Amino acid sequence: MLHQVNLMVDGLGIAFFSAKKMAYVKSNSDFFEEEFDRPADIANHINKGDITAFCTGSGGDFNMYFFLGQPTEDILEEFPISVRLALEVQGGSVQFCDVYWLMKWDTDFPKEQIISLEDGYYEMTACTRLPESGFWGEDQTIYIYFQKVAQMPQLDYKGIPDLFVDDYE
Repeated sequence: MLHQVNLMVDGLGIAFFSAKKMAYVKSNSDFFEEEFDRPADIANHINKGDITAFCTGSGGDFNMYFFLGQPTEDILEEFPISVRLALEVQGGSVQFCDVYWLMKWDTDFPKEQIISLEDGYYEMTACTRLPESGFWGEDQTIYIYFQKVAQMPQLDYKGIPDLFVDDYE
């Protein structure tokens, strides 16, 4: 395991990016409103891998575990709700945050919200399951896997991908 953290989220999703890759964004700007609020704009960023995200379906308390590689079949059985994303890492690290944090851009993150990764392209897999409580975001576990690849994976999202389902059995 690379890292483990508990992340409290007010918004409806979690974003990931490398500060160096996103260096063009002005400090304190409202990146969310300007570039990450409309489905087509979100999809554009997710598909090119400069900043990526998934929708959690609610705010809440998320126990996040980060790994290198791909999830095993056993993990995918245990955590059957998943999304595949991609990300370009520059500067040796990835930051992650509540998507609402993007409303006031600031790359000065708490140390626990920064993961060291080699520069390059990564396929990301996020997987989860409905918490025992039956409520999304209530002490929910999310596994995030980073698999380094030779080139940027081709994605075709039309908006932000969901890491939850409306009707879960």
